[in-house]
Amino acid sequence: MLTEMRRLIALVEGLSWRLPPAPGTTPIPDGHIRLYHQTGEQNLGAIKHQGIQLSHAQGIEGPRAIYADPEGFYGKPADKPTVEFHVPRERWDPPFVTGTSVAPQAIIAIHRPWHRTARYIEGRPELIQEILAGEHDDLLKDYHYGRPIRYIKHKYHRS
Repeated sequence: MLTEMRRLIALVEGLSWRLPPAPGTTPIPDGHIRLYHQTGEQNLGAIKHQGIQLSHAQGIEGPRAIYADPEGFYGKPADKPTVEFHVPRERWDPPFVTGTSVAPQAIIAIHRPWHRTARYIEGRPELIQEILAGEHDDLLKDYHYGRPIRYIKHKYHRS
């Protein structure tokens, strides 16, 4: 049942058309550290609502723990499915976050790889106009470009 619920949440979250601030740009409280937890795309929706739970850790890299890094554990936060969050500095014992969870309130943003491409497009008004004119519709089914193109079309209310 829990697995089905996680899949449903992932589906709903995957349909979200909101673009979070770029990684590392949202202010955090004094005395806290900004960390990035990288996981499978299918886990992002549940994590956004339930936080990062030690009980879901798989222990692939070593002991079961909440793994995180200030630069991204497996790569750049904009390149991998990533949860950006903050915790009091004393809770980070590299590469682990101590405790049994990171509360949803500590989550700054959920980053998906398509967000970076969407930000790139939004910084180029001529490219937005080309997308709205349908000049890149041949990429709508492309894994890398399809989602950002649909995002631009949705945001600017044209299909």
